[in-house]
Amino acid sequence: MIEEKKIHQAAKLLLDSKTAIALTGAGVSTESGIPDFRGEGGIWEQYKPEIYGNIKSFLTDPSKFWALAEKVAPNLFKAKPNPGHIALAELENMNILKAIITQNIDELHQKAGAVIVYEVHGNINRFVCFGCRASYTKDQVIKKLKKKKQYPPTCDMCAAPLKPSVVLFGESLPTFEIYQSQALAQKADIMLIAGSSLSVAPVCDLPAYTLRDGGKLIIVNDRPTHLDERAEIVIHDKTGIILSLIVEELKKIKTKNETNK
Repeated sequence: MIEEKKIHQAAKLLLDSKTAIALTGAGVSTESGIPDFRGEGGIWEQYKPEIYGNIKSFLTDPSKFWALAEKVAPNLFKAKPNPGHIALAELENMNILKAIITQNIDELHQKAGAVIVYEVHGNINRFVCFGCRASYTKDQVIKKLKKKKQYPPTCDMCAAPLKPSVVLFGESLPTFEIYQSQALAQKADIMLIAGSSLSVAPVCDLPAYTLRDGGKLIIVNDRPTHLDERAEIVIHDKTGIILSLIVEELKKIKTKNETNK
């Protein structure tokens, strides 16, 4: 009964909002079969990030990163949007969400139909040459690996190693995406946080921009976060279930309002 009340309140807040945005983390994509990197039992518990996921390590010996990528990439590439991704895309399509800021690198928000998506940690489906900065698609890189069967795949132009357009430890976040995210967070009257532990800087600071300027937080996550006490609504459950219920409830309220006019 309490959850139903919270779902109704969240739907009402979003429907009444003018500049709502979403901030999503790994918890949205784990329901699509993508393993969490940082959580308990995640990738970085099995593989030391300073060896397999650090930019200095990559520059010294990129083959270690690519050995890990071989194990992780298949799940990323075959994953499909789940009800949580679809619900957020629907909220954007209804012009309720003005943008989605995501820490995820899997492009599942876009595959679900979302358009305004800021990927602050990069994207696994695009690759760049570390030498001449030439760009490659996922299919081009897979073709290279099948043909030569060696790590790392290298650039056709300058033979430098290729790297996915994801942010490794020790790298700066993409400047435009993080500045735009900060600006959106500052203007937002509602920030819907889904599947994020809010523990990774500087993304974990974005809700503070919203709160500072009078905006409200809705947090949907299976575990508590350090901002739960400052949020307007907190629901600890699976994002796919709750986000879908929020959209369903929002539609009911909208229909009722239109009927009563």
